[in-house]
Order: sequence, then C-alpha cells, then structure tokens
Amino acid sequence: MANVVITGGTNGIGKSLAVRLAREGHRVVVVGRSAVAPAGVELVRGDLGTVAGTAAVGDEVAARFDVVDRLVLGAGTFNRRRVVTADGLEHTFALHAVSRFGLVERLLPLLERSSSPVVVSMCGVGGLRGPGIQWDDMALARRYRAFLAVSQAARATELIGVGFAGRHPDSAVRYVLHNPMFVDSGLGAHVGGVRGRALDLVAKLFAKSVGRAADQVHRFLMDPPAAPVTASRAGKPIALGAELDQAADRLYAVLDTITARCAPAD
Repeated sequence: MANVVITGGTNGIGKSLAVRLAREGHRVVVVGRSAVAPAGVELVRGDLGTVAGTAAVGDEVAARFDVVDRLVLGAGTFNRRRVVTADGLEHTFALHAVSRFGLVERLLPLLERSSSPVVVSMCGVGGLRGPGIQWDDMALARRYRAFLAVSQAARATELIGVGFAGRHPDSAVRYVLHNPMFVDSGLGAHVGGVRGRALDLVAKLFAKSVGRAADQVHRFLMDPPAAPVTASRAGKPIALGAELDQAADRLYAVLDTITARCAPAD
C-alpha cells in the first residue's frame, strides 16, 4: 500500500481519486483550505498560494510520513479578477506553478525513499498551443485576463515537469504531466455569469465525469511510466519537444529567485 499526497484533493478530480485510493487501502492525505476531508482520508490544511504556506504544507506532510510514494499536484484556481498574493505574485501563477515547484523540491527526499516514486501534475497544456509565459510581465500587471492567467500557469506547470529531469538527473522519481482535457468539474461557477452557465451545460453534455478523469490519474499512479518525464493528453501519450528545454531552464531560474526571496525565515 502506498502513501499518497494529493493537492487540490478536497473537490473535483482530486477528491474522487482520494476516495478511490483510500478504499483500496492506501494512506491518503489531501491538501486544501477546506476544513473537511473525504471519509477515510487525512487532511492537511494550508495555503499553497504562498511560498511560506507551501513550505508549511511540506513540513506537515514530512511530519506525518517517512516516505511519500505518490504525489498528485492538482491545486488550481480561476480568478476572474487579478489577485496578488502576499509574496507579490499573481495568484493563478503562484498556486499552479510556484506551489508545484516548491512542494516537489520540499518533498523530494521523502519521494526518493520510495521504491517507485511518482509525481503526477495535472497540467492544462498537454502540448496544446496558447499564449504561454508572459516573460516581460509574469505578474500580468499591465494586462490581466483570466484565461491568459490560466494559460500562463498551465504552460509553467508543463515546463516544471520538462525541467525536472535536468534539475534531478539521478532521481528515481517518475514525473507525469497529465492534461485531463474537458471534465465536468464545475468550472462554470468560477467563470460566472451567462458564460459560466453555458460552460457547465456543455460540460454536462460532452465532458467526462470527474470519476473517469480520476481513473486516468489512477493508472499513472499504479503503473508508472518507465521514462523520467512523460506527458499525456486525456490518457494518450504526447511528445515533449526539445525546444521546451531552454524555456524550462529559464523558468527554473525564475522560480529559484522567487523561492529565495519569499522563503520563510528559519
């Protein structure tokens, strides 16, 4: 039985996955701001929107586990208006990207103690094109649009996975980037208005359920890929081009700077 940590595990895909894993006998911890975890699942309450909050979550997980076998990174948000964190970062980027980077680095020693460690990052790119990283305005101070913020954060999560093997070439961790594609996860409530209601209606008709989406993640956790880093779109493998390596190195340098600047005092 595995020790599993799931961020964003108090709702949606993460919650469905946590419930299934707990029923199978695994020890599961979900990370979220909710005060309630699913039955049979442990809860670590924390704010992954800041560097200090992410570090505190990592420390709490380390206090409970000697080994982490599976880490699922599913925390995310959709902010209709620009939100700035206590670290001075745009919130979507902070939650999707900075927390993923920080939590993996914090928990890497525990992952390395596992016989088959796996990180699955639910990433919203999956090789799809989009605006990507706004290198000259990553805080989106000059121009904020919700979908631009999500696109930038999604590209960043992809680059974090791409750069992982270069950062940790001798690691036994298998890093999976997974885009579940169109899931009936209630996004319309966050989008709001007529557009949000229309999105939820279309999702009810055409999107996969959170249970089916969780099944895809479950397969990666139980049968990890052999390669250090892989990518999937709705369960189908996709190639990660070598052209992403330089951008990944650039992003890691940015994340190192952010982490050093915002790290909590010892």
